[in-house]
Amino acid sequence: MVGQMKLTYFDIKGRAEVVRLLFKLAGRDFIDCRLTMEEWAAFKPSTPKGQLPVLEVDGKMICESNTITRYVARELNLYGSSNWEAAVIDMIGDSCSGVFEHATKSYHAKTEEEKAEAIKKLTSSLESTDKLIAQLKKGKFVLGAEASLGDTSLYAMTELLQEHMKDLKLDGYPTISELVKNFTEIPAVADWLKTRPGN
Repeated sequence: MVGQMKLTYFDIKGRAEVVRLLFKLAGRDFIDCRLTMEEWAAFKPSTPKGQLPVLEVDGKMICESNTITRYVARELNLYGSSNWEAAVIDMIGDSCSGVFEHATKSYHAKTEEEKAEAIKKLTSSLESTDKLIAQLKKGKFVLGAEASLGDTSLYAMTELLQEHMKDLKLDGYPTISELVKNFTEIPAVADWLKTRPGN
């Protein structure tokens, strides 16, 4: 097991919240470093690619949000117990990325037609993701009795979607809705959602 890890990002959820949730889910201490824009300007030259988030581990720095997420999940034993379970988690993670892509396009659409098309694709992507997860899940959570990166990714995705798309309802996606509800009822997660910075 590596030493205490330091996650550096801005004081927003964004690309770092899924990693913060993993630490809380595992009950593992970490340094949650949140930079102002002025602090970022000074810190930027020391990062591998001039971007955030970064994770510092035993004097080494890891960049790219998806890489950080998978690294932390593996370290915290939240990436399944077999190659198949890891593949299940990856299928969910990649599906969430596809949903985000359509959501981003709808947010930045220049015309109503572009926005409508992006939302149509977003809805279709959510439907196919819900169907996929219904086939994969093994119990209360994606892999069974315990939550993993798969559940964490789903929650982070739905939270961001609902913040930026106020009219979005999850009722039409029953499997996602069930897993998200179960995830938020985990005591460590529920406590973080109530007390995290920015609330």
